[in-house]
Amino acid sequence: MNPIALPWREVLTDDAIPTITGDVRVIEAFPIPQLQTERRVWIYLPRSYNEGTRRYPVLYMHDGQNVFNQPTSWGSEWGVDETLEQLAVDEPEMEAIVVAIDNGGDQRNNEYNFTINAEYGFGGKGEAYAAFLAETLKPHIDSHYRTLPEAEHTMISGSSFGAYISLYTAIRYPAQFDRVGGLSFVMWHDNGAIIELIQQSVISPALRVYLSIGELETDNPDFNRIANEHVALARRTLIAAGVAEDRIQFDYIPGGTHHESTWGPLFAKAHRWLLQP
Repeated sequence: MNPIALPWREVLTDDAIPTITGDVRVIEAFPIPQLQTERRVWIYLPRSYNEGTRRYPVLYMHDGQNVFNQPTSWGSEWGVDETLEQLAVDEPEMEAIVVAIDNGGDQRNNEYNFTINAEYGFGGKGEAYAAFLAETLKPHIDSHYRTLPEAEHTMISGSSFGAYISLYTAIRYPAQFDRVGGLSFVMWHDNGAIIELIQQSVISPALRVYLSIGELETDNPDFNRIANEHVALARRTLIAAGVAEDRIQFDYIPGGTHHESTWGPLFAKAHRWLLQP
């Protein structure tokens, strides 16, 4: 299996005007044997990638449609490419390869959750999706690009259920992923399953985590208060499991919403935090 990554201009050939900056390549149909499907994967290479032999940390992101390109997004993009291109000028040490995996559309909620929410009827495919990231996608990226393959140089980030599956994947595969970015981290839906998982797992003390929650995640003040309490609980549980308090950053975002307009501007801060030793 050797899925081919092509320059984005050769793949995105419809009439929509792309908003992609820098060297972004696209694998149109990357096989996911664990889910018996395939998915588009985006690969951003740093500004300096073709200038030498440097190896780079890697950031894996979910909801790939929304990471780089407005026309493919579900409304808004994060602008990760623009942010990293600017950081490369100001802070070249922040350069990283970004691998963004498209979500599965109507399968998104199933694939980003390892338990099944019986009330809403979603979930249950998260274990297989995490296995794909750790056992199939990461080895492919490490063998085809100049990565720093060690866990301490491998980040996994997302928002909402993407934040949730990021933390789950790092707990399940500590030898592959040691840096977690969870923006608008939510766990309202899992009846405490991820808290229980943290308590029952051997958590790497080297784990480094960035978590955020917005003041206005929804228009329901009670939900927003509980969401904030949930992130605080996740943080406390990780600390109790052996992660040093100073390795978990939790930001409460005044006025922050459950939207890329909040997540995009937070990306640089989270990225800086995760790249620290």
